[in-house]
Amino acid sequence: MYKGGERKSMLKNAFLSAVISLTLILTLWVPNSFAINAVASIKDLRGQIEIERGSARLAGRTGLILYDQDMVVTGKTGKVTIAFRDGSLLRLFTNTRFLLEKSVESKKGSRRFLHHLFLEIGSFWGKFTKKYQSTTIRTPTATAGIKGTVVSMVERDDKLTVSLSSGAVTVKNDDDAVDLQPGQILSGITRRGSISDKIKNLPFHLVIKADKTEIKVPETREEVGVYLTLQMVQKNSNQNAFRAGPIYISHVFDNIRFGTDIHLNERGYARIKAIVKPFKGENSVRKTIDITVIMDGEEFLDVDAGHTRLIFVQTGKKAKTLKIDVNSDKIN
Repeated sequence: MYKGGERKSMLKNAFLSAVISLTLILTLWVPNSFAINAVASIKDLRGQIEIERGSARLAGRTGLILYDQDMVVTGKTGKVTIAFRDGSLLRLFTNTRFLLEKSVESKKGSRRFLHHLFLEIGSFWGKFTKKYQSTTIRTPTATAGIKGTVVSMVERDDKLTVSLSSGAVTVKNDDDAVDLQPGQILSGITRRGSISDKIKNLPFHLVIKADKTEIKVPETREEVGVYLTLQMVQKNSNQNAFRAGPIYISHVFDNIRFGTDIHLNERGYARIKAIVKPFKGENSVRKTIDITVIMDGEEFLDVDAGHTRLIFVQTGKKAKTLKIDVNSDKIN
């Protein structure tokens, strides 16, 4: 027989145990629509950006972690750059709904990510890393299989346009499939019907040139400026194209920064300055940086991206180590 106090204590402990067990079960059980798999983050943004996460609505901000099943939504003035774990970048343009369906890290061999994405409506530019990812992008119209690629897409009014600057993309609808080549654009395809007859060459491209391709960073560790020129050119004639518009510059180097709101003028030209910060450490450093420039909007899918490569050299003396003999106080 249990005494009254002991019985109450046992009942209380049993109740607490049940509560803890239930809490643990609810914590571990997560519906598929809230899959806890961090796949990307917001690198930069402007204008109205919203993240639909289940029934929640989150305001976009730089550094925000994105998960499987997150829907990224841009407004009338919104643009956002998404950085994936494998180094791939997506630049969503205005009035876009883009779903991060699922990303899986392969457990076999070298590290590799398999991305499944859905462009419900809108447009984007993407730079997908070579060797480290394989990406499938669905739209209501067609499906694109992407490898190491610089590509742009727009899905509106039940039609899809795909523009390819480099790499490889396979596009297929219900009736046809094509392999798009760099410098080509596939315009206005629908869900049914032939698509191979809709391939054309991109008529324009961006040319980016630096005043110097090898830049020496001063030993004084001061910032150094680098000047570059941008020009839109007609591919057939190599003549300047007179089209104005915003520019987006992509690179993966923290020590270099460009100004904001870079635009081509009415002559399709821009002169820009980049600031290079000194490298940390005192030893000599030599860095090769790839820079990609694009027209920052879906109305410019007919313009091929521009590329350049800069080499930064920083010389420095190695730090000297002084050894002091504690017995003789001599410095060696």
